Amino acid sequence: MNRIFQIYGRLCLFCIGLFFVLTPVCAAPTGEFIFVHPVSRSEIWISNAEGTTARKLFRQAFSDIDKIEVQENGNYVLVVAGKAIFEGNNIQVFSGFELFLLDQQHPGRKAKNLTLGRITDFVDADISKNGDVAFIRRPGIRLIRNEELAKPEPKIELLFDAMMEWNSNLFDIEWSPDGKHIAFTTHDGLYLLDVGTKDVFRITEKDAYNPVFSPNGKQIAYSTVLARNGKLWTTAIAVISVQPDAKPEIVHTKKDYVYDVDSWSPDGKFIAYRSYTHKELVNIEIFRTLGNFVIPATGGEPEPILITMKDTVLSLDWDNKTYPVEPADSLVTTWGKLKAQK
Repeated sequence: MNRIFQIYGRLCLFCIGLFFVLTPVCAAPTGEFIFVHPVSRSEIWISNAEGTTARKLFRQAFSDIDKIEVQENGNYVLVVAGKAIFEGNNIQVFSGFELFLLDQQHPGRKAKNLTLGRITDFVDADISKNGDVAFIRRPGIRLIRNEELAKPEPKIELLFDAMMEWNSNLFDIEWSPDGKHIAFTTHDGLYLLDVGTKDVFRITEKDAYNPVFSPNGKQIAYSTVLARNGKLWTTAIAVISVQPDAKPEIVHTKKDYVYDVDSWSPDGKFIAYRSYTHKELVNIEIFRTLGNFVIPATGGEPEPILITMKDTVLSLDWDNKTYPVEPADSLVTTWGKLKAQK
């Protein structure tokens, strides 16, 4: 009888081992995240995915930061920060946003103010691989070209006027990895703009928010709404091919939760997002599932990230400098060197 149990036990161990060999295992996310600290929202930090190496990246004096974007294969970090003025008794009054540029090679250097109070009512902004800065000021998209960054007052030009095409508000923008296209959202869907020709085509007419490109530029992940049931909507994360009227694939959803997509990992394997829910549904189970997460880009179970933070990080981007890059040119030099080259 003991002999039979020994043989049976060995067979079980063999089957378990075979299961782990044949079952694909999704590797953990690598690299580091650059993010706005969830408590001290005037600070920008950097950390590994777990949050165990979290430390301040820049020593800058901002008002609350609304959003950051990390330049692909470069050193710049674009910062959208609130602009505050002081009125009697040192009371801060919010008066719009400013765009700032930081250099990771010189983290102690003062941030470059790109807008200088000329435009404070913009909606969203992003920086391209080439160092061009685009932002939405309704009803269009404005551009600060990379050769303008070193100038005392960088020129702001109108890149695309949505009013000329549709009477529609723009909400989000995202540069493509090659720096030749911009994805943007309106209440009518997700669109792609060719920066050179100004041609536009619609990718999907479905609800689309917070678009992010895959590293190869062939897909876009975004937040979407599947159903509206009163106040409690069913939202999801979708992935879609970059082509006209493509069909999206839902990679993650859960009723009564809201998902804001933040970034696609530089290796193309993961999508980072943050999750929250309506105040009517707050309970212990929900508290355990709020925060920042990554999921496999093809779909799967979420994995929490930045777990050492005391609250949900509201703006983050993957720092992709740990991956192979092309030879650096003037777009990653300092302001002084850029001026000297002129």
